[in-house]
Amino acid sequence: MQLHFRNSYGPRIWVAIMYYDTGCNSDGSSWGTRGWWTIDNGGQAYVLNTNNRYAYYYAEAADGTVWTGQYGPIYVPQTAFSWCSNTGSTNSRVVGLREVYIPSDKHTVNLVP
Repeated sequence: MQLHFRNSYGPRIWVAIMYYDTGCNSDGSSWGTRGWWTIDNGGQAYVLNTNNRYAYYYAEAADGTVWTGQYGPIYVPQTAFSWCSNTGSTNSRVVGLREVYIPSDKHTVNLVP
């Protein structure tokens, strides 16, 4: 199943995700984290191919708007990253995530205000 994000908001948006990843089991977690995809107004980004129907995301726009939630939290640095969920760094901040259900082979999250 593919997960995509679309910027229907306007200002540039950056997206980070958390997803089920058995490769993280040796690190004591079953979840991986990745970011940042940059999506301009009207654009979209393909971010994940998974067999799990759930994933989680955090997004922020250039104007300061954020899409955050009660899941996680995860550590996110300002630069691109691909970590297990229990990984962080001294230059990271902690963010909450929104849950997304992936109902079909291709699902797009439409980021709107």
